[in-house]
Amino acid sequence: MTMSTFTSTNTRINDLRRVEESLAMIAPRWSVRILHTLDQDTPLRFTEVKQRLPQMQDPSLSQRLAALADHGLVDRTASGRRPVYYELTERGRDLAPVHDALAAWATACLEHTGPATEAEHAEDALRLVSPRHATTVLWALQQNGPMRSGELSREVTPGMSPMVMTSRLRQLGADGLVERVTDGHRSPYRLTPAAHALGPVYTALSAWAAGRPTTSTHHPVWAPTHTSQQRSSTPASREREQRQEQRSVAAAATATSSRTPAFSNVTSMPLRTAPGISAQRFAPAWRKVDLFSHSTRTLPTNQALVASGRSR
Repeated sequence: MTMSTFTSTNTRINDLRRVEESLAMIAPRWSVRILHTLDQDTPLRFTEVKQRLPQMQDPSLSQRLAALADHGLVDRTASGRRPVYYELTERGRDLAPVHDALAAWATACLEHTGPATEAEHAEDALRLVSPRHATTVLWALQQNGPMRSGELSREVTPGMSPMVMTSRLRQLGADGLVERVTDGHRSPYRLTPAAHALGPVYTALSAWAAGRPTTSTHHPVWAPTHTSQQRSSTPASREREQRQEQRSVAAAATATSSRTPAFSNVTSMPLRTAPGISAQRFAPAWRKVDLFSHSTRTLPTNQALVASGRSR
């Protein structure tokens, strides 16, 4: 895939920039859960929001509500001595398909060891695509195909130390989103099937950021038709990728389904305190304690992935 899939380079850059700005709005911890809470029953007073999110401290909740209000996603209504109420703005309600796509991707691509709300699934996904340069790297690999670290560094982080890109690729590899084409240390990087399945997420984010209806499934880079690239010649690898692509299609279908009200199960399950998730598709040959420094969530891992530690 080449840059010609966009009408111009500026269009491509602007689209990516809007998506990254949108991620910055909703990625901070608790943001999605607050938005889901307000989507369920609004308007709500501060104490009512707090009752629904008892794990949050008052200062953190105040700061998150203020930030979401600054982004135009939450409306804060105050009149004289009357209580202050919070509710979603129209812009905040329009995020529903984005949250659906995030939750669908996490459900299809992550293994879950305990009950979880859709907000938690969405936060799982956001934690992996929102770090600096992560989405830009994924877009470059989706658009251009396999690229070496130096090529990605020149395109994504020009003027910065190549070690910045090396560090980001190492983390994306640990998260199960990129992998080497071969075992060689100079081999180029490519997207994993789990990363290709992010198409519905980025499509919904792009549409929302541009103020377009988020029901469309077409995107010039992340269109679903681009996720079935031939990536391996061995029968076992082809079978594995076919299974993963089928889960990608399932995620896309879930992300575009209509649900009333949106996120209806957000209050039906307790917030998770279990050790989180690990790869569900294939039994790993490693011990989780050897690979991951956190105790909550990990991304798809199989024997072909290069895994390393991840700290929160």
